[in-house]
Parts: sequence; C-alpha cells; structure tokens
Amino acid sequence: MLEQVHRLLALSDVPRYNIKAVVQQTQVNVSTLRAWEQRYGVPRPTRSDHGHRLYSQRDIEIIKWLKQCTEEGLAISQAVALLRDISDTGDIAPRAPQPPPPTLADAGWPDLRTQLTEALLSANLRQAHLLVNTAVALFPIETLVLDLFQPMLIEIGDRWAQGDVCVAEERVVTNFVRQRLLGLLQIHAPFATGPRLIAGCAPEEQHEIGLIMFSLLMEQRGWELIYLGQTVSAEGLDGFLVRMAPALICMSVSMAEHVPGLLEIARIVENRRRHRLLFAYSGQVFDRHPELRGRIPGIFLGNDLREAVIRADDLGEEIDPERWARQAHFFRH
Repeated sequence: MLEQVHRLLALSDVPRYNIKAVVQQTQVNVSTLRAWEQRYGVPRPTRSDHGHRLYSQRDIEIIKWLKQCTEEGLAISQAVALLRDISDTGDIAPRAPQPPPPTLADAGWPDLRTQLTEALLSANLRQAHLLVNTAVALFPIETLVLDLFQPMLIEIGDRWAQGDVCVAEERVVTNFVRQRLLGLLQIHAPFATGPRLIAGCAPEEQHEIGLIMFSLLMEQRGWELIYLGQTVSAEGLDGFLVRMAPALICMSVSMAEHVPGLLEIARIVENRRRHRLLFAYSGQVFDRHPELRGRIPGIFLGNDLREAVIRADDLGEEIDPERWARQAHFFRH
C-alpha cells in the first residue's frame, strides 16, 4: 500500500478533468465527492475560468484509492488520515479540510441580530447601517446571509404573525435588508466569471428577499448574475433568452395563485432544451403543495437556502465550458 500511495501522489496535478469525467472514471457519485471535499479536503479541485471544478489525474487516482479502501472496510476518515501519513511532503499531501465560515457567535457577536433588530424597530437606521457595515468588514457574505439576515427575517416574520410587530415595522426591517443585499449584489457582480445565471420571480410574485439572498450566494460562487427581481413577465422572454444566452434560469414563487405564471415561463425555457438551457425553481408553495412540483418541467431546488445554492451550483458542472463559451451562437441558430 505504501508504494501504491507514493505512486499515485507522484502523478500529474495539472487540472484537466470536469466532474462528469471524474464520476465516469471513478464510479464515485457527485454527492459523495462533495462530502469528501467539504469534510476532509480530498480531493482538491481547482476552478476553471468559467467557475467549474477541474480535477487532476492525481485527484482521480486518489478518489479511486479512497473508494477501494472504503470497499475493503476502512472508514473514509481513516483512509484520508492514512493517505496523509504516507505522503512525503505537505505539498503533495491533500490539504486539511477548510473550516466552515465563522458564525457571529464564533466572533463574539452572539447578540448582533438582536442589536440590529432593535435598531430597525426603533427606526435607528444610522445605527443599523453601522452594525451592518462592521459585519460586512468582518464576515464573509455567506455568514451575513445565513447567520444574520435570514434568521432575523424569519424572527420578524414570526413576530408579525403573532402580532408582536405591525406591518409597518416588518416593512422597515424587510426593506432595509433588501436594500443592503442589492447593494452587495452590485459590489461583487463585476468579478463573476462563471456561467450566466438569470434569477427572477414568477409573474405577479412580489416576494423576492429569498431570491436575492440565493442570487448573492450564487454570485459568490462565481456565477455571472442577471437579476430580474419581482414579477417577471413571460411576454418577450423567449427573445430575451436568445439575446442573453444564460446557462441556468432560477425562478421563485411563494403564492399558489402565481404557479400558472411560473409554469408558462418553465415551458418557454423547456422549448430551449435542445441547447441544454437548465431551469430550476423554488418557493414555499411547493412545501405546502408538493403535488405541484410534478407540473413544473424543471429542477426543484428545495427551500433550504444553503442546500438550494449547493444544488444550483452543482448544475454548473453539467455545463460544458466550451459550450458555455459558444452558447450565444448556439441560441441564435
């Protein structure tokens, strides 16, 4: 085994294989690869100019070896530890797993959400902006979205439902968060180099906060975002898709009465499937009425924000980089 590991670690680390090729060569599915990457830092793909994961021959052989070890009864954690022990240098050895983004509590700010909520409910917007400005400087975007804004909005929604806050107070909080999120979208937009994503709400749908958070997190993962916002009409959409040539369209809907509009847009996108344009959707209505999912020709991302982003980002692995680069030409012919 020692000689086998040294041999595979000496292989080329030049990134050249996309995830489809890795799955075909190793027979390890995508979800397992993701789990190994996140928990153990193995394998360690790089990103192409278009934001796709690229793996080396060394990565592929390491995956095969890990699969063999687990099939022979060794726990994956033990196999990874053994791989690191046998490696001669830290440069060749797989990197240690990356720590998750810090939480507000980790940084000693467990009451930041409370402070921000109180500032907004008392209309102290100056204090609210100062708190968020400080948080932006200290934390990654993912932490701001998942650990600050989203839980605060859920809490405010629950308090409104219980009658603890009025509609006007709820609007102050929601619109403040909306404005800050849109500002962050604009700040980070010029640096995206990945496939193009179009995000919008179904016709007549006004609830967009979840979609903005989703879009911001996708932008952080390298996707080039075109954000359409509320109540996207199907009128003229087909021509717009031809001109914009996106790789993925994600739509959101919360109200059951707006599902027919979503279905109309999904069918427009479906007509472009010969160019492998992908359509994904989400919304609380599909939790309340799961039977509606079967009516929409597309991929349901679920309503857990973190998981929806992971699923949508994984769809990018299905997009061939060369096809993406030439996509505008394909759409027009």
